[in-house]
Amino acid sequence: MADLSSIALSGLRASQSSLATTSHNIVNVDTEGYSRQTTGLGTRPAQFSGGSFFGQGVDVNSIARVSNQYVVDQVRRDTSTFNSADAFYDYAVRIDQMLGGDATAITPSLQKFFDSMEGLTNDPSSIASRQALLSSGQALVARFNNVYDQVSQANATLNTELTQITAKINQLSENIASYNKSIQSLSTNNIGEMPNDLLDERDEAVRQLAELVGGEIIQQDDTTISVFVANGQPLVVGGDYFEMQTSEPLSGISRQEITLGKGNNVDNITDLVSGGRLGGLLSVREELIDPVFNEMGRIAMVMSDTFNAQHELGMDLNNELGGEFFSDINGANAGFSRIAPSARNAGNVSISVTIDDTSLLTVDNYNLRYDAGTGNYTLYNADSSVNASFANPGAGGSFTIADGFTINFGAGVPADGDEFGVLPTRTGAANMGMELNDVRQIAAALPVTTDLPSTNIGTGYVENVVVTDTGAASDFAATPYALTPPYRIEFTSATSYDVINAGTNVAVVSGVAFTPGQSNGLLEQAGLYPASGYDVIYSGSPATNDVVNIRYNNGGVSDNRNALNLSALSDVKTVANGTSTYQSAYAHLVSGVGTRTNDAAVTQEASSTILSQAQTQWESISGVNLDEEAANLMRFQQSYQASARVMQVSSELFDTILGSL
Repeated sequence: MADLSSIALSGLRASQSSLATTSHNIVNVDTEGYSRQTTGLGTRPAQFSGGSFFGQGVDVNSIARVSNQYVVDQVRRDTSTFNSADAFYDYAVRIDQMLGGDATAITPSLQKFFDSMEGLTNDPSSIASRQALLSSGQALVARFNNVYDQVSQANATLNTELTQITAKINQLSENIASYNKSIQSLSTNNIGEMPNDLLDERDEAVRQLAELVGGEIIQQDDTTISVFVANGQPLVVGGDYFEMQTSEPLSGISRQEITLGKGNNVDNITDLVSGGRLGGLLSVREELIDPVFNEMGRIAMVMSDTFNAQHELGMDLNNELGGEFFSDINGANAGFSRIAPSARNAGNVSISVTIDDTSLLTVDNYNLRYDAGTGNYTLYNADSSVNASFANPGAGGSFTIADGFTINFGAGVPADGDEFGVLPTRTGAANMGMELNDVRQIAAALPVTTDLPSTNIGTGYVENVVVTDTGAASDFAATPYALTPPYRIEFTSATSYDVINAGTNVAVVSGVAFTPGQSNGLLEQAGLYPASGYDVIYSGSPATNDVVNIRYNNGGVSDNRNALNLSALSDVKTVANGTSTYQSAYAHLVSGVGTRTNDAAVTQEASSTILSQAQTQWESISGVNLDEEAANLMRFQQSYQASARVMQVSSELFDTILGSL
């Protein structure tokens, strides 16, 4: 027959275990990653006696954690996705506000600059108007420089965060490897029983890792887990882990790369990382920071180059040819700022980049690699496709790229495998500066003027003067105040003319055909342009003996023709192979960043909602419900008290038996 005291004792033990489990749940209600535990009870085998089976009480079979691995994995994946989107949104908002805000955007300064330019066209001799243009030019340069600095600060912050995140990843990886060892050891020593709290701690460490980087978790048969990141690169395998680090392989551009491995066996995984805050930050750099650097640089370089080119075709208040308004885009240090040698290079060759045609520039970065076996350099585009391959030109040599720039090779010798980042536009906004600092040197006039004697009787008139080159190959003198030579056009009939050297009165070209009633390039039709560097466009119907005098524009202080040409650059499509103006290129950049920011906001909100739903589902399965646990506490207390009463009854019955003897 069943032992009543033994049954009561088993009940006491079961109730005590249940009370302990419930109490454990209650005190861990706020512990991150804690999974609710339950006491698994089982009926003891019955005892057969007198033709019947009598129960023997209850056993505690297990203390189990309530967990659904599918939901745990879903929370981890959604955590990774949300943190990636959240990191992208954080930086996207900053950059969007920086590019679009009135206090930091380029557009207001650009508009003010061309407003000042238009003011100069109205009064080209006004010192006040010239000062306004000079000041607005300085403000525009400062704004370009400031935007570069702001993006650089965002990039520096991102680099710091990358380093901090990899340090946290290493710590979590070490913890997960340690948990693997402990769980494997305890489960083996306890004949398969799992240490619930350690499992929770390992799952929480994995979840925290998912906040930082995306990855795949593989459950092994030996109760350990393996963690893989970056498309299959091992981060944790059993009790071992691999170290993630940041490095700056390309000097000069402050760009941290991500590596993974041990000792000398280290791989660059930057392009493979996704998910978590680390993946989000790398996406920000690729999709926002680098493009903003490059597009801002391209706009600054195109503007400096095209504005300078037109300004140099003009004449200032000192009767001198115009100089550079903005700093030269191929200044002494600019070319070297466009090259970023790899820190691993064994060679010592010096390389620089000069810009040939700003209209052809893209916003790509390139990679240049040397192969000693072939003696060739290969230039790769941003997508790793080959842009050009060429033999090593050696010191003093160069190679011109179709995208508007030339790679120049200086002293030194390359080694096999040497790599160089080629960054034609990245530092353009930083290198932009003002060259002109004297208001009298603003070249508002054209250096060529014409006059028609009052003795002319025809209806011919000068339609336009076109100046395209004031350099050494043109008819402009090396010193100002003269054309070499000045010309006089003498019409020998209504349909022909001679070009006379006005200095010597000797005919340079005779019998040049003229078409009345349409635009005629007088020097071009005489075969003197474009070598002359300028042309006079003449129209109407001249009469025989009519004359056009062409000379240097000495004292042309009220001439605004070059100022008009400079002002017109605002509407000329000079950026991206003639597809955009300065303003529209910047507007396109701002619009693109704004679109990415809006997309990031939507993605962040959606991923937050999905994560919240996954967390709610996990809470419903594994979370501690205090009301439920309080009810269980009372129930197990009552069960304990009832079992104690059974024990008391058993004792009283035993005393009764003893008393009857």
